[in-house]
Amino acid sequence: MSNITAAMVNELRRTTGLGLMECKALLKEAEGQMEKAVTLAKERGLKHAEKRAGRSANAGRVEVSLAPDGHSGAMVELNCETDFVARNDDFKVLAKELAELVLATGGNDVATVLESKLPKQGKTVREALTDLNARTGENVILARVACFKGAGQVDYYIHFDGMKGALIQLTGPAEPTLVKDIAMHVVATPIKPSGVSREDVPSELVAEQKRIFETQIANTMGDKPAAVREKVAGGKLDSWYKETVLLEQEFIKDPAKKVIDVLTAASKSLSVKGFSRFFVGESAEAPAAE
Repeated sequence: MSNITAAMVNELRRTTGLGLMECKALLKEAEGQMEKAVTLAKERGLKHAEKRAGRSANAGRVEVSLAPDGHSGAMVELNCETDFVARNDDFKVLAKELAELVLATGGNDVATVLESKLPKQGKTVREALTDLNARTGENVILARVACFKGAGQVDYYIHFDGMKGALIQLTGPAEPTLVKDIAMHVVATPIKPSGVSREDVPSELVAEQKRIFETQIANTMGDKPAAVREKVAGGKLDSWYKETVLLEQEFIKDPAKKVIDVLTAASKSLSVKGFSRFFVGESAEAPAAE
């Protein structure tokens, strides 16, 4: 059997990111052949990744990449199982590379991004996630991606803990600080905006809210005329819109104003073209990387 030296173990650690004892065991199994040991490490990583693919991944971070001209931006949510791994340098680097890749490709679909190649690594996103699974021992998932390109200004806000972020696109003339403030509002507002305007709110969401309000009123005002009940339900729905539609929400930095008031005061031609808000672990159906 070949003599396993400390230098060989350290080289395998640098290559694979695995622990000291695991590298030593792999080298012994490979009879000191470095290439074989690396292959074994990859094979074990794949098997381990498959086993842990179903484990809950509610930790992680949100990362953003902006184009130098400020007209394009991308945001990703990379999930893992613990805050310890989320603070790992390899995890942070991969999150940044993913945001840069999404910005470069304009991808808005996780399945497509998974098959795209990371320029700095020369491997697909799926392969990179599998490698990180093997090195960290945790289920690492690309949960969500978003990208805005075209006319307008794009900016973002990420909370200090790296777990909450928003990407926003405004059209029309706006000071950079205002774009940043609107992005911060999207993150900080207690109720997640369901759309920019009332017209943007998904019809199924509106229908569900109407059903809830009508049921509540039927239970508490069943003896009132139908016209009265309908009017009360309409009032409740109107209040709900004001709480959940971005433009109608109270601006987080000045509750006396609505978001639309802040935009109009800056310029009557200023509008929100789109936004995305990612809170780590909020995505209920995060695609696995296995």
